[in-house]
Amino acid sequence: MFILAAEAGSVTLYQMLLLLSITMILGLFAGRFFERLRVPNLTAYIIIGLVFGGILFFAGFGDIVHAFDIIINIGIGFISFSIGLELNFKKIKTRTKEVVIITVFQALFAFVLVFIGLYLFVLPLHIALLIGSLAIATEPGPILLITKKMQSTGPLTDTLVPLHGVEDSITIMIFGIALSYATSVESGTQMGIIQILTGPILEIVFSLLIGLVIGYVLVRIIRYLKYEDVEKDVVILISTIVAILTSIAIAHIGFEIFHIHVHLSPILLPMATGIFFSNMSTNLAKHETERIMDLFSAPILIIFFTALGAEIILLIAESIETLSLVLILTSSAIYVGMRFIGKITGSMLGGRLAKSNVTVRRYLGFCLLPQAQAAIGLAFYARSGLAGSTYGTLILIVIMTSTIVNGLVGPLGVRHALLKCHGFDGNACNILYLSNKDPQAHTMH
Repeated sequence: MFILAAEAGSVTLYQMLLLLSITMILGLFAGRFFERLRVPNLTAYIIIGLVFGGILFFAGFGDIVHAFDIIINIGIGFISFSIGLELNFKKIKTRTKEVVIITVFQALFAFVLVFIGLYLFVLPLHIALLIGSLAIATEPGPILLITKKMQSTGPLTDTLVPLHGVEDSITIMIFGIALSYATSVESGTQMGIIQILTGPILEIVFSLLIGLVIGYVLVRIIRYLKYEDVEKDVVILISTIVAILTSIAIAHIGFEIFHIHVHLSPILLPMATGIFFSNMSTNLAKHETERIMDLFSAPILIIFFTALGAEIILLIAESIETLSLVLILTSSAIYVGMRFIGKITGSMLGGRLAKSNVTVRRYLGFCLLPQAQAAIGLAFYARSGLAGSTYGTLILIVIMTSTIVNGLVGPLGVRHALLKCHGFDGNACNILYLSNKDPQAHTMH
């Protein structure tokens, strides 16, 4: 094997490139094969990643897990920007109240049920609150990829896209408050309410402001292009990539203001860049940018989901010796089960209160099961914030375990919801690719 040529426990940059190349081609064909079995290709990518991670661990290359971090961070940046591109304020203007109500209900139900379940059975109050806050986060990648693949339109899809921007803000706020409280309990110090609230508020505000600036600069660059310019596509591609990478870098670096280090959201900032670009640019510029980035994003998404699967295995293998297996399994089972119930029931009740389309009430919850980078990133942050406590490692492993389960089941839930929704009311949830396959099916005009 090529990997054995390196010193034990080390991987060179070029070996890493070779591993990524092999991962990409395996993920591509595995995804195509799984689609023939009516299984979303994202599930195939994650399975390949899980196997890949297991091989690396048993071959003695577990330290490569840290090399995956930047790949995954770049992937989530591109996904978040793409989500932002889809969020058009004019399109959802009449549905803003509905989206906010549903998002708040499903987020709070997931948070409260996970918190209660963990607190009643296994964990202390401050840790149960912290893990419960992570249950709010939903991974937008599978949702975006599957809805685009199935060319889904209608109330369900229109609710899914803007939901993530609101949900991410809620996650950051509740998680920031819960982490501040948990840190004060573990350290034995007391923090005032102002100190607890300052961090999350600054993170949201500055993520939106910086996203506005980057999005505006991107608009100005592309606005000067002429449609007949032969290098138009190249300029759009490079400018957009620079905007996304700049958003990712600034989000992870953060900055100091009045001796306070402001942490920015690696999801909200790129998403805000896409949102402001989408709403400040012309329809033609938005369409051209989306067309070009869809082609460029395909290999990034394959690498992202396979690398994520590998990182999950390596991190769990690295940490599992320090904690009780019974505690890990019990906490993970409660987390996954209560989060599932919270997302489903919260979406149904929120949809009923907001008087949503019946397809939204019935099937939205199944689209909110995927969970990956947002929760993992916050779990890493929680572990560093609880340095010296075994609870930090427990939080990370519970989220990793949930990510495996939801990474395999979540895409199936999205696909199931879209197909059921289409079968229930094809006008309210139109799947264009089915219409293309069935000559007697109704087509969109």
